[in-house]
Amino acid sequence: MSLKIKEWIMDLPEYIPGRTIEEIKEKYGLKEVYKMASNENLYGLAPGLAERISKDIENIYYYPEGNCSEIRDKIGKVYDISAENIIIGSGSDQIIEMICDSFVGPGDNVVIADPTFPIYAKAALKCGGSTIKVPLSGFRQDIKGLVDAVDGNTKILFLTNPQNPTGTNITADEFNYVMDNLDSTVMLVMDEAYYEYCPADERVETTEFVLKRDNLMLLRTFSKIFGLAGLRIGYGIGSIGAIGALNKVRLPFNVNSIAQKAAVYALDYMDHIEEISSRIYKQRQIYYNVLDSSGIDYIRSYTNFILINAGKNSKIVIEELLKNGFIVRPGENLGFPGYIRVTIASDDVNTKFLEVFTKIYKNCNKY
Repeated sequence: MSLKIKEWIMDLPEYIPGRTIEEIKEKYGLKEVYKMASNENLYGLAPGLAERISKDIENIYYYPEGNCSEIRDKIGKVYDISAENIIIGSGSDQIIEMICDSFVGPGDNVVIADPTFPIYAKAALKCGGSTIKVPLSGFRQDIKGLVDAVDGNTKILFLTNPQNPTGTNITADEFNYVMDNLDSTVMLVMDEAYYEYCPADERVETTEFVLKRDNLMLLRTFSKIFGLAGLRIGYGIGSIGAIGALNKVRLPFNVNSIAQKAAVYALDYMDHIEEISSRIYKQRQIYYNVLDSSGIDYIRSYTNFILINAGKNSKIVIEELLKNGFIVRPGENLGFPGYIRVTIASDDVNTKFLEVFTKIYKNCNKY
């Protein structure tokens, strides 16, 4: 190619998307395929929510409301904070890009766990920055190691709670350690995409801190437990100064009108969200019981997915699962060769999956 592409783009790892349902149906001649690879809420939307959303289709010839005022006001009421402290993005990953655009430049770095959500590194590289990676310790983020890795060129420390791809959590004591020891010139970004799946008594209520610290930014999303992944809408909460900077780099009309309305409506169904969280918790226990009784290792999760050790023949296990209509995420794509990441589905699908998986696992790892 004669075109000169920026070197940092050539160095970026390519994102490997999950397999599609139609692709697997066609390849293996299947009538039923279950996608358990992308951590969507497979229980679906709250009853009546889809009908409310559909009524707004007739107005899509208008540009969306540029400031996302309605959803910002509603989120503000949920957390008792000002709408000025909230920014909306086309998914929380767009907000991650805005944060790096605002704070990271050539010669700067961000500190991240390894492995973790890949957008942190990608967004920093796009701004001319670099990453300092701190390996996980026992599948958990090494909180002291992450804080210690911060240097004079660090602009952002990214933490995820619960963590993707392991599902492990950060405790209140660990969060307080970061708050007490992180330099105030370094932005702490807490990515809480799976916040609602964590049991209430083990959640870190970070919103209580965000208005007291200029260098704390929280990220949450409507893509996970709220079931709006296909509409792409997430939000950030931070100081007025930090949010103001993000708004300057934010593209106009960055969130479509249907996504904005859907998020507003979704917050009317918090009882449904609590029910989904409870059902996922119960299903996690069923997974643990079956995996324990089968002698299969896994990582205890605070999310709607579980990282499972598929054994020495994990590639064969994954292929056999596909033949049986189950799409899971290969661990080698996430930094954990030999593992699979499985989204907890509806109750009946979980039962089918566990029956099929345990048989395949035993057949593939009996020697």
